Amino acid sequence: MKACYGYSSNFIHLAVVGSAGAGKSSFINAVHGLSNDDPFAARTGIVETTDTLTSYPDPRPNSRIIWYDVPGAGTPNVPDWQYFNDMGLYVFDCIIILIDNRFLESDLAILSACQQSSTVEAFIIRSKSDQHINNMANNRMPGFDPCDLDTDDETHSCFLQIKSEEWRSFINKTNENVRKNLEDKSLSPQRVYIVCKDAMLAKLKNAHSSKTIDEGELRNDVEECVHRHLQSGR
Repeated sequence: MKACYGYSSNFIHLAVVGSAGAGKSSFINAVHGLSNDDPFAARTGIVETTDTLTSYPDPRPNSRIIWYDVPGAGTPNVPDWQYFNDMGLYVFDCIIILIDNRFLESDLAILSACQQSSTVEAFIIRSKSDQHINNMANNRMPGFDPCDLDTDDETHSCFLQIKSEEWRSFINKTNENVRKNLEDKSLSPQRVYIVCKDAMLAKLKNAHSSKTIDEGELRNDVEECVHRHLQSGR
């Protein structure tokens, strides 16, 4: 399987996995500093657009990372129960597990396999945080358009307050959801990183983003993971 994926001990191989529509391709584009409409970007869409495992060398100078966009689990072509072995995820140094609205059985199966492995590290990432927070805030103020320049200051201030409340609620609920799912499956506790592609792009460019939650810590922790594997010479 390593030969099929072009595995080389001189590089660190990171697989991005998750259910169809979780945002795998958008995540890879963001860590490469690309917008989804860039001609060199990984293909994205509402339905599963990745039907074969695709590699994307990290574009940063002297980087020794290769990212892999892996077809979504739970699709007709890749049943949950055989996903980890059939996709050869055991050959990767690190697996990024993207979750969207909820933790699926396929996500937990992958994480369980990683925790049983002595060589594969895993990160749990809640994607599309900005979309969810905006949707929840908009649900509480139906008909409000934050882009409407004619909105009075009081209404706009009220919306920002609601959005701040939903921001805190989303973080708390996401952490509790992951904690409970891992506990129910007798898996070891593990952090979840809450991110969105816009804030990840901003972090890569050392720019400020009001959408930032865990993007900086994720970047630092992945870089530490890469350093550990390079040092170990796996």
